Amino acid sequence: MALTEKELSAIEDQLSSEKLLIAKCKEYAQQCTDPELKQKCNAIAGKHQTHYEKLLSFLN
Repeated sequence: MALTEKELSAIEDQLSSEKLLIAKCKEYAQQCTDPELKQKCNAIAGKHQTHYEKLLSFLN
């Protein structure tokens, strides 16, 4: 089933949001001095990376 133009636009918007969240979480992790907080930031970045890849799969 083909995606509508509106669905494609929504996916593209969400991809942009996920990409920004990945970058922010990675940056926060680099700035953290607390190892536990650093690990959590990296874990959250990983979850957003998974979301990004799943959304990208809808376009392929």
